[in-house]
Amino acid sequence: MKTNKEIATLFSNGKFKEVADNLAGDIEWNIYENDMSLKGKEAVLEFCKKIAEYFESVTTKFEMSGIVEENSKVSIYGYAEFIKEGKTVSKVNSCDVYEFDDSSKIKNIFSYCNTCKPIE
Repeated sequence: MKTNKEIATLFSNGKFKEVADNLAGDIEWNIYENDMSLKGKEAVLEFCKKIAEYFESVTTKFEMSGIVEENSKVSIYGYAEFIKEGKTVSKVNSCDVYEFDDSSKIKNIFSYCNTCKPIE
């Protein structure tokens, strides 16, 4: 069985299929930069599918800066650069906070990102 830290790390790294069974049915994902809130496992997985498609269209350089774990919460913060056809299309500093229920299923995700698009 995966630990909460392992589940959060896989999700943050875009390994959505590997942790789909670790999402609570009533999960809520708040993505503050996009002023978006997804409710329910089906909505979250549908959005994850779109993210995975985007990840396939770019080269991603992800640097995990750190992980903080306390009780049923895990926070992962880092930096990502997205490159397409040799050009940086965006850079993101992010922090994802995961809250787990008693069954090690992700109940809530709070995503905080600061995106800096390159000047053209």
